[in-house]
Amino acid sequence: MAEPILEVKNVKKYFPIRKGLFLKHVNDVKAVDGVSFELKRGQTLGLVGESGCGKSTLGRTIIRLYEATEGSIRFKGRDFASIGGADLRKERQNIQMIFQDPFASLDPRMTVAQILEEPFKVQGIGGDKKERAARVRELLRLVGLKASYLNRYPHEFSGGQRQRISIARAMALNPELVVADEPVSALDVSIQAQVLNLMKDLQDKLSLTYLFISHDLAVVEHMCDVIAVMYLGKIVEIAPREELFANPMHPYTQALMSAIPKVGTGKKRMSRTLDGEVPSPINPPSGCAFHPRCPKKFDKCDKATPVLATPRDAMAEHQSACWLHELK
Repeated sequence: MAEPILEVKNVKKYFPIRKGLFLKHVNDVKAVDGVSFELKRGQTLGLVGESGCGKSTLGRTIIRLYEATEGSIRFKGRDFASIGGADLRKERQNIQMIFQDPFASLDPRMTVAQILEEPFKVQGIGGDKKERAARVRELLRLVGLKASYLNRYPHEFSGGQRQRISIARAMALNPELVVADEPVSALDVSIQAQVLNLMKDLQDKLSLTYLFISHDLAVVEHMCDVIAVMYLGKIVEIAPREELFANPMHPYTQALMSAIPKVGTGKKRMSRTLDGEVPSPINPPSGCAFHPRCPKKFDKCDKATPVLATPRDAMAEHQSACWLHELK
């Protein structure tokens, strides 16, 4: 078995709400509320859930664009959450991020050559100017773009080409872990498959590990080895891909599965509809956060918070946080 490259334990990210003349702390937005998982080297772990469930905040907290409110983040066995200064800058070579909107994440005032050379300048590596230029050309070739594009600006490219440039920038420092935050959701459907296949090819060539964030279960099924389902800041179910799609255990996962478009039906089949809206992360419901929308809730659901555990009729790697499993 491959060793864990990333270990996340009880990570929380709260954003304080302040009011009044003296900005008194009155409450918190509990964007991520006690998430734990392990990601093994060479795997792709998918984080999936509705908008606002905390997926992107968790990804940004893991790479320390946000600082965790609580919890432990270990990268290659080292406490990544507590290092700083030169140590953090050096370790960041090994953890990169691909953002959702390639137009917003690329500086419109810089050419492609400048964008791809920037990581080497920040880290102070890559040799002299000639060696860096050669590396930049190699990066473009790696993502299927021509060297003649080097002196163009981001606005001169299509969305798919811009995302390829973003991927090239993420690959510049030979990272081991890449956090991909909705990397194809801003692209046309006809381009999405090309970018996803590029990411899979790069994973094989460069021995990458991905944390893949998406709201689209069909995309996650194509990309991921293990899938974690998030709801209101918590993981409610996690399992290997085949097991999750064959045997979804949590009512929320079952509802998400039923909303996947079925080929030939012409529309989404909603065998389990979700009533209501996602509750506010400022004042989440008591007990199981999903219980106000759950069609299977019973009297225990609003009184105690279930924890991830393996249901009796599931494989050992399959965990779900639901009180229904106790009734079976």
